[in-house]
Amino acid sequence: MARIRLLDERTANQIAAGEVVERPASVVKELVENALDAQAKRIVVEVSGGGRELVRVTDDGIGMVPEDARLALQRHATSKIRTAEDLNAITTLGFRGEALPSIAAVSQFELITRPHDQLAGYRILAEGGQIVAEGEHGCPAGTRVTVRDLFFNVPARLKYLKTNATELAQIGDILTRLALANPEVAFRFQSGQAQVFATPGTGDLTAAVAALLGREMAKELLPVDYRNDAARVHGFVGRPTIARAGRSHQYFFVNRRAVRTIAARYALEEAYAHLLPNGRYPVCILFIEVEPHEVDVNVHPTKAEVRFQRDREVRAAVYQAARHALGAALLIPGTEVTADGEVRVPDRAEEKAALQRGWVPPGAGRPGEGGGRAAPPPWRVSAGGPGGQTTAREPVQAYLPAGGLQAALAQRAAEEAAAAVPAVDLAEATLVPRSAEPGELIRALRPLGQVHRSYIACDGPEGLYLIDQHAAHERIFFERLYAAAQEQATAVQRLLFPLTLDLTPAQMAIWQENAAIFAESGFEAEPFGGNTLLIHGVPAGLGTDHVARLVCDFLDRLQEDQVAPGTPVTDRRRRVLAAMAACKAAIKARDPLQPEDIAALLSDLAACASPETCPHGRPTVICVSISELEKRFKR
Repeated sequence: MARIRLLDERTANQIAAGEVVERPASVVKELVENALDAQAKRIVVEVSGGGRELVRVTDDGIGMVPEDARLALQRHATSKIRTAEDLNAITTLGFRGEALPSIAAVSQFELITRPHDQLAGYRILAEGGQIVAEGEHGCPAGTRVTVRDLFFNVPARLKYLKTNATELAQIGDILTRLALANPEVAFRFQSGQAQVFATPGTGDLTAAVAALLGREMAKELLPVDYRNDAARVHGFVGRPTIARAGRSHQYFFVNRRAVRTIAARYALEEAYAHLLPNGRYPVCILFIEVEPHEVDVNVHPTKAEVRFQRDREVRAAVYQAARHALGAALLIPGTEVTADGEVRVPDRAEEKAALQRGWVPPGAGRPGEGGGRAAPPPWRVSAGGPGGQTTAREPVQAYLPAGGLQAALAQRAAEEAAAAVPAVDLAEATLVPRSAEPGELIRALRPLGQVHRSYIACDGPEGLYLIDQHAAHERIFFERLYAAAQEQATAVQRLLFPLTLDLTPAQMAIWQENAAIFAESGFEAEPFGGNTLLIHGVPAGLGTDHVARLVCDFLDRLQEDQVAPGTPVTDRRRRVLAAMAACKAAIKARDPLQPEDIAALLSDLAACASPETCPHGRPTVICVSISELEKRFKR
């Protein structure tokens, strides 16, 4: 008896749907791409229940006659290619003829369409891939596709969908990319009764960016336009000051198709190699134009990845485009004239050091953030002193010894030679010795002072102890904030003037899902229309400087699902938010501390449950033993 037999059409369509329709965002992507291929100038996307209950896409494109509408629900029926050779030069977004039959196979499906030159439209109803009704229908020109009860007949797939907020975030991300790729098309995205975003459709990419990513983001983008023999690269790259914690704000388009391209991503990040610290990623909206026959868009089931025939040249074009934009931009602040007529030039040393550790000092500016430093911790005493600026009218010679520059260089060399001593090999230094409890040991330390305004030197029972002041304060702030969040007793600093923060649609959906975590961690915030967040309060001690960056970084991290597994998701995310807030609020390297500040820091660190490391796992204390010191001094 024969064992192999042909599957029936319904089963075959459900299998095919598994490749094309992964989640509600896949449905939105396929339907909107069809609308764009149909030359639509206005596209409205409506969803409810995160897309599992309803997805509706309405466009004003060319529409379909009844014969085409019926044929469109058959597998491998398409108007976009004719022969296999057409696959070598794809210029449309869709081409396989699989989307509509695959979607219809796993949903309650309705298609209403009318060409502009027809008086009546046509309506088709399908259930699980089977047409149950069809006929003429009054409707405006264009096409409207309604998908209800997605995966109603595939419970195994329905079971693996995420929460409504997560699915909505995925839809928002897909639509953001499609709207950026087509600024000449007016998009409107609605979830339930709320409008998520709307783009003007004027063809102005800057206006589309402002509508989708926020006006503040649009202000910090640098225009790009570069061409070589293989490709043209144009669009925008972000200033280093708006770098993100993840790659969710990197938008690449190849011949107007939103794609993931590792080659372009690596080239972009190489262009920023000396401008960003580890863990920060540049923002970009880059359009890569190549000859259609030199790019293969048929290498991925969802057409999300492409392969370039001249990969090396395309990477070079992306790299050079970004480098030229960064080189041409004014990445340093200008001079300013004070009230008394002095021309002041801001000192760049602080900003250079800050950029290396991912922080922009006061005055450099960052979207959505205030202009001052974070409020100091309650125990910290402010240090006086100059503000770190040089007055331009002061003669440089006043700082040089007699004999000018050569004498200054000679004097510096002599000082360095005299100060040279054998270096202590910190590889031989140890963490806090385990002969006593870490808290007890830290209480026994006698502070000696600061080293390079970054480390606290202490005399202790095992030798010389060095404490990283930033890591130590991180640990203190983290434990306080995490414990308070667990007990929902976080002290909140109310803001005199609320902060406004522009989010992407995906970020806003993720915030709504995690609003309770923000609230219990001390962030008082509410939606303020569209994708704007209004922040009324922050955890006490955090200040306002880093709030915008902290919130965006945390949302980016959740969007990329980088939170490590192992504990319940709510507690895990609470810990991550507390750790990120602690990093922003903690005192920094090069911050001067008074003796009373150091004493308070050591006392608070000793009281911590895990004082040996910061929340990210870096050591807070190391010990250079007496034996190591004696060996270095050859005793």
